[in-house]
Amino acid sequence: MTCNTTYSDELNKSLEFLRLTISLLTKHQIPMSPYNYQMGYECVSGRCQSLVVDLNQLLEETETPSDKELEALHKQYFLQDEAFLEAMRQEIRRIITCLLKDLGYSDNQLSHYSQTLTQFISILDRQASSSNMLSETQRVIKETQLMEKSHKNLEEQMASVIAEIDILRKELEQVKEESKVDTLTGIANRKAFDAELESSILFSRESNKPFCLLMLDIDHFKIFNDTYGHLVGDKVLRYVAGSLQHNIKGGDFVARFGGEEFTIILPTTNINGALTLAEQIRDAISSGKLTDKGSDTNYGKLTISVGITQFRASDLSHELIERADKAMYLAKERGRDRVEKL
Repeated sequence: MTCNTTYSDELNKSLEFLRLTISLLTKHQIPMSPYNYQMGYECVSGRCQSLVVDLNQLLEETETPSDKELEALHKQYFLQDEAFLEAMRQEIRRIITCLLKDLGYSDNQLSHYSQTLTQFISILDRQASSSNMLSETQRVIKETQLMEKSHKNLEEQMASVIAEIDILRKELEQVKEESKVDTLTGIANRKAFDAELESSILFSRESNKPFCLLMLDIDHFKIFNDTYGHLVGDKVLRYVAGSLQHNIKGGDFVARFGGEEFTIILPTTNINGALTLAEQIRDAISSGKLTDKGSDTNYGKLTISVGITQFRASDLSHELIERADKAMYLAKERGRDRVEKL
C-alpha cells in the first residue's frame, strides 16, 4: 500500500501541518529527515489513515522507533513499487541506448552519402567524360540504394522501440491499477479510497456541491469468523463487497476500508439521498441468504451497521472519516443492523 502524495494545501493549512508534524516527531524523538517529515505530514493532515494506524502501532510498541523501523514503514507506503520502476528504468535505458547507436550509425551513413552527392555535383560541374559520368552515376545509385535500405532498417527499429515502450507503459498502468485493488474482494483498497476521498473533497470545495461518506461494518463478524472459519469469513467479505457494488451506481465509489469495514463515497449526494441508499444496502444484506452450495449449510443472518455523514467545507479527510466512524459505532450501540447519521 502506498500513500497519495499530491498536495494542494493552502499556506495557512500547510503551516499548521508543519507545526503539528514537528510536534509529533519531537514528542517521539524521531529525527526530522525528509522521509520522516513526509510520513509525519501525511499523518497529521489525515491523508493516509492506514499509515496513521501503522505508525501509532509502531509507537505503542516502542516509544522511539529505530531508523530501520521508520525506513521500512516509509518504504511500505512511499516506495512500494520502486523495484518495478527501477527495472522499467533500466529497460528504457537499454532501448534508448540501442536507438542512439542505430541513429549514430545512420548519421555516419548520411554524412557519407552527402559527400558522395557533393562529389557527383562537382563532376557534373567539371563536364567530366562519359566514362567518369557512368562510374559516378553507378556509385550514386548504389549509395542511394544503401541509404534506402538503411532508412528502412531505421524505420523498423523505431517501430520496434515504440512497440517496446508501449508494452512498458501498459505494464506500468497495470501495476498502478493493481496496487489500488483489494485482492480478496476485488473492490478498491484503502490506498485507492484515500486518493478518491481527497479528490472528492477538492471537487466539493471547488464546485460547492455536497457529497456523503458511508462507513459500513459487518455485525459480529469475529464471532461469525471464529464459528465457521476464515475461509467462510472470506466468502462473507466477498459477498458484502458484491452487494455494495450491486447497489451503487454512476460515480459512487466503494472500497474495503480494512478488516470487515467498508466505505462508500457518494458524490453530489446530500444526507437524505445517502440515507435512502444506506437503508437499501442494509436491507439487501440482511434479507440475503448465506448458505454453502456444496453442503447446504445455512450460516444464519448477516447484518451490517452503517454510519453516514455529509462533507462540510471545513472538513479535513480524517475529520470526515472520524465522524462517519462515530455514526457507525452509534448504530452498533443502538442495536446493530441499522443506519445512523452525524
